[in-house]
Amino acid sequence: CYRKDDAIVVATNKEMATEFQYFGDVWTFFKKYYHVRPDDDYWDAVVEEGSSIVQKYNNLPLCKDLVLAVISELERKEKAMRGKRT
Repeated sequence: CYRKDDAIVVATNKEMATEFQYFGDVWTFFKKYYHVRPDDDYWDAVVEEGSSIVQKYNNLPLCKDLVLAVISELERKEKAMRGKRT
């Protein structure tokens, strides 16, 4: 957005086509791994798929940050889950 004559101009999906795509990919990634499992196969898959998304978008900083934020949230959920079991 930017201000032009005190009006906010909102970008269109066409103007932000790449961002629209990777936000969708990251959202799908988050939904897929939302139910955390505390095992190596789960985390290997998370890391592999997260890396693939970042590579797909040529390491764009925002895409990378979104993937890392999702992984951090999954780690937080696993830690909370482990805390409930002890």
